[in-house]
Amino acid sequence: MDTWNETVSAGDLTPEGARFALEWLAERMPGGFFVYRADFTQELVYVNRAALDIFGCDTAEQLRELTGWTFPGMVHPEDRAAVQSSIDTQIAGGEGNLDFVEYRILRADGAVRWVGDYGRFALLPGYGQVYDVFIEDITDSRRIREENRRAALVIEGLSVDYASIYLLDLESGNMRPYRLKNAFFHRISRDIGLEEGQNADWRQVLGAYAERFVVPEDRETFLREVSAPRLRQRLREELSYSVNYRCRFEDAEPAYVCMSVMGIESDGGRRAVLGFRDVTQETREIQREMSERLHTELELNKARHLDEIKNQFLFHVSHDIRTPMNAVMGFTGLARKHMDDPAHLREDLDRVEESGAQLLELIDDLLDMSKLENDSMELKLEPCSLQEQLRMTAELFQAQAEAKKLRLTEHTELPEGQVLADAHRLRRILGNLLSNAVKFTPEGGSVTLSARREPLPDSPCDRYIFTVADTGVGMTEEFMGRMFRAFERESSSTVAGTRGIGLGLSIVKHLAVLMGGSVTAESRKGEGSVFTVVLPLQPVSGGTESGGAADAEEAGGEYRALGDHRVLLVEDIELNRMLAETVLEEAGFRVESVPDGSDAVEAVKNHPAWYYDLILMDIQMPVMDGYAATRAIRGMDREDIPSLPIIALSANAREEDRRQSVESGMNSHVAKPFDVAQLIAAINSHIMGRERPAL
Repeated sequence: MDTWNETVSAGDLTPEGARFALEWLAERMPGGFFVYRADFTQELVYVNRAALDIFGCDTAEQLRELTGWTFPGMVHPEDRAAVQSSIDTQIAGGEGNLDFVEYRILRADGAVRWVGDYGRFALLPGYGQVYDVFIEDITDSRRIREENRRAALVIEGLSVDYASIYLLDLESGNMRPYRLKNAFFHRISRDIGLEEGQNADWRQVLGAYAERFVVPEDRETFLREVSAPRLRQRLREELSYSVNYRCRFEDAEPAYVCMSVMGIESDGGRRAVLGFRDVTQETREIQREMSERLHTELELNKARHLDEIKNQFLFHVSHDIRTPMNAVMGFTGLARKHMDDPAHLREDLDRVEESGAQLLELIDDLLDMSKLENDSMELKLEPCSLQEQLRMTAELFQAQAEAKKLRLTEHTELPEGQVLADAHRLRRILGNLLSNAVKFTPEGGSVTLSARREPLPDSPCDRYIFTVADTGVGMTEEFMGRMFRAFERESSSTVAGTRGIGLGLSIVKHLAVLMGGSVTAESRKGEGSVFTVVLPLQPVSGGTESGGAADAEEAGGEYRALGDHRVLLVEDIELNRMLAETVLEEAGFRVESVPDGSDAVEAVKNHPAWYYDLILMDIQMPVMDGYAATRAIRGMDREDIPSLPIIALSANAREEDRRQSVESGMNSHVAKPFDVAQLIAAINSHIMGRERPAL
């Protein structure tokens, strides 16, 4: 093969000798080799076979046509200036007249390849100053190097935010730590035997890591996401993805960790970069923001719900107050017309009384519901007879049942004795259920109140089951799903004429839960309903009757004054004052009235001891309320004051109102609207129980 330039100048060595020696050496070199003159022509002197192959040429003639047989002709036009500058700089500033440069070439087939050029400035016998150059095709290695460089840039970019970076070889299974900036992750890597720069099997490493540090609730998810099949699948579908989990180290609080996985293609096969970063602060901030947003949403929903309830409440209350009020005003007008007709007058007054009772029931329901929803209702547990409570409750509805030709029966399987219970609340539960049963059972139907006891093992209480069953109109399944909500009525009073605002069952539910029990219902439309109340109650031996004897004492007594007694009436509302004066005077009491608590204090102060036998005290008054007036009277230094009975007569009917009355120094509390018999009985009881000095 003749790849020499035939125009050789004479020198110390003949061209033939130099050519032979150089060719002999060059053809035995493993890579490309060529020589070109170090003058302005940069003409090629020699090119070996390997160099021809790099350029895709079979003969020197082909290379001559491709390059013009000059070194600049071998370099890609876009790289020539940079290559020449690099060579000149390295030769001028280096040692040993050596240079290295990379550049592109154009092959005979048009392909662009990268080559590495190791050149040396030398004096060749017979040729003078030349560059002898070793050349190799570095296209593939440069591509790998570029991929690695890009991968390194990716890793460097990740390492800004990520505490630990690992390289995974999905083919070999090797896992190599690239960066461990965070002490937490460094300790984890150290504890599982993986130091920085050391290769390990990533399947074993991540498995051990999950077992030791990932919280049990997140461990399965973590192991699934780092399994080889899952990694390959996800990296085929997406360039990168993230997995969030919680990690616990020793006894510290769990840390929130984000693991990002990014796929990298290389000649060595499929690789993945794993980046770990602690996102605890970010997660908690997000959780805090979500919690605040949820709280805001809940508050908005609550406000909207309360607004809906308020509108619903005003609608129902407005209607159900106006209905009995219409009857009160209407029958009052009729009573005036029937003044000379006693029979009709009595009927009119009965209707007025019935409508007033409806109003009172409505007010009681509203007050009870308010206390129940605000958790301000307290149970008053006292010994009572369940048989007596059931009898009293059934008797309240007997007349109403008879008027509708209903058969109201009571059936109990209870042992003799008493239980510890709030008798008033128990009667309220059963009364509400009986009221509905009588109200919604057509003429000729039946209502049954029953009760039985079941022992509760290992408990001081027994289970008492109360049932109210009727053959009434029944309920739909849809309504039964909401029947215990406030203001819910399947048959609205605005449509069917049934009385009530839909609080009865809600009160039953709340009271049953308050007493530690439950209430359930079974019903079919048109076939009737069965309500079952289950309460845990503790049997007691002996004790005094609560709710029976006590109520009877309050409700019983005479309608007349038991003697010649003077009562001081304190009431700021003139109409109420006139009503109370009339009731008391007709009962035989002497009555003196004042409109304010301050007037009551002056009246007691300005009259001698033992002048008044009892004071009836309103609570809310403009100048001095009843509490302050009572304290002022009790503070007087006079012999009759400690035993002077003071009874609160007020529309403040809550349990806390009664308690506050007693705490201010009053003897008892009667709620408006008052029952005449109860009021007279209470007055007589306190007056007759007062100790007076012997005359």
